Amino acid sequence: MARKQVKIPVRSEEEHSAQETSQSQAQAPAEHAPVTETQTTAEATATPATQEGEPTPEEKIAALEVELQRLREELTQVRGEVEMYKDQYLRAMAEMDNLRKRLEKRYADEARQEKQRFLQTILPFVDHLEMVIKHSDSDPKILHQGVQMIFQELMRTLEREGVKPIESVGQKFDPFVHEAVEVVETEEVPPDTVVDEVQRGYTYQGALLRPARVRVARPAPTQSAQDATTSSEE
Repeated sequence: MARKQVKIPVRSEEEHSAQETSQSQAQAPAEHAPVTETQTTAEATATPATQEGEPTPEEKIAALEVELQRLREELTQVRGEVEMYKDQYLRAMAEMDNLRKRLEKRYADEARQEKQRFLQTILPFVDHLEMVIKHSDSDPKILHQGVQMIFQELMRTLEREGVKPIESVGQKFDPFVHEAVEVVETEEVPPDTVVDEVQRGYTYQGALLRPARVRVARPAPTQSAQDATTSSEE
């Protein structure tokens, strides 16, 4: 049996290249298409896109306004506290000033009352002196007795006030309550013994009010010491 021959058409290389070019142009993306004037205007007026996660300008402005409002509220609160503390300070200063005035008045009143009380204790001695002077011409002994009576009354008054005399004569010299005005050489008493009182001292409620001015004993120099002193002078 005879075979039937089939003829297959063969395309040339130029026809193949032209076909591929045509397919490539048909499948080209739209971005390579010509840009029209309307597309250019729309892209120019469009809002630029932000990166993912970054706030937009509107969000930033809103956040700043919230922070500004918070700071204003804090400022208002601080101003209120300042006014409150200022008021408290002024009140405290006024109270301190009133307290100072009350204390000054109180101390002034106490000083006046104490002075008045002291003057009242002196008036009896004035009365006694007036009486002594009035009757001293008739009898000289009245003057002596009157002075002695006034002195005794005065000592009793001082004792009631807490004032006591310092016993000095015959006591050992004490620099805390005695003031030596003279040294007396004697062998009759031990050295550093008060032998005489020039002016009496006093204490007030146990504290020294005035030291006693006294004469203090010291041992008399021996004959040999006197001879040595005389020889050195010669």
